[in-house]
Amino acid sequence: MYDIFRCPKCHQPMSLPSCSCNYKAVYHKGVYQLTDDPYMVKDDSAEIKYIGYENIGENYSGDSLFKKITMDKKYMKVRDIIGDGILLDLACGDGLYTVPLIKSGVKVISMDISDKMLSLLYKRAETEEIDTSKLLVCRANALAVPLIDGCVDAVIANSVLHLISRPEIVIGEIYRVLKNKGKYIAFQEKPNDRYVNENGLTTEEKAENKKYYELLNYVHNRYFEILGNQYNIRVTRYSWNFDRDKICSKLFHDKKTYTISANRKIADSFQQLFLKRMSGKGFSDQSDVPQDIHQKVFHKVMDEFTDKFGQNAVNTMFTGYENNFEISVYTKLN
Repeated sequence: MYDIFRCPKCHQPMSLPSCSCNYKAVYHKGVYQLTDDPYMVKDDSAEIKYIGYENIGENYSGDSLFKKITMDKKYMKVRDIIGDGILLDLACGDGLYTVPLIKSGVKVISMDISDKMLSLLYKRAETEEIDTSKLLVCRANALAVPLIDGCVDAVIANSVLHLISRPEIVIGEIYRVLKNKGKYIAFQEKPNDRYVNENGLTTEEKAENKKYYELLNYVHNRYFEILGNQYNIRVTRYSWNFDRDKICSKLFHDKKTYTISANRKIADSFQQLFLKRMSGKGFSDQSDVPQDIHQKVFHKVMDEFTDKFGQNAVNTMFTGYENNFEISVYTKLN
């Protein structure tokens, strides 16, 4: 897998870590540094803007880093689609797909723009007791993937396209690095899609859920209201409503959709499901909020929250059943 890279300097094929043009990739803390691009670009003058997770990191992942992943039907289906080929896990984040797939025998190249998220990938690998010598991890920009044309059998780019102002460029890069008959494996991309349903819940559970969303909306809206009014910090959302199928239909020959049945019942408190992540600045909306301002605003919001809803409101429960999980597979045919 090391011989399918493209030199960031001369753009010719190279075998990690060195190129014939005398470029040598820095290898630091288990990561090949293949880009000097910033973690985030939000300047209005920039042609392409994107949100990175460098300042979110561990708060995004939460306790999941320290819990072993169940190799469920979703992962097994993805493994079967990839087969014996090489997978590029683009914008791999904390290794939610990289780690269990490597554990199941898949050959994976993992790339992300965030050093922090890549360090969390190693933490997840430790939790899963994976031999880290099996990891091939690179800091790279999804807008310019440092791989040669037609070199990988499958690509996953989970939960990244909505963070980029021109996601079609990333999809173009995915298409470029895929071999003939290669697969782009895609999941739900829109952050505002709900992953659970209320089918089969009691009247009391539904009422509790309604209260949960009232609390969530209050905290989220009030937090960004204060940021906007007092600090001129606004929510940045680039491509939350993009049409992936429309983009892919112009490039890929075929699309198949696989539905993985779920329906597992989940239940947790407002404190654990939302507040813990929000307080830790764990949402992409919070990526460029300075830490000191975040702390001031969040504490102010929570003081108002307690006055309005009471101390026990944080224990409000959310209950639901997981929706079926859809895997979309786009096939490249030259």
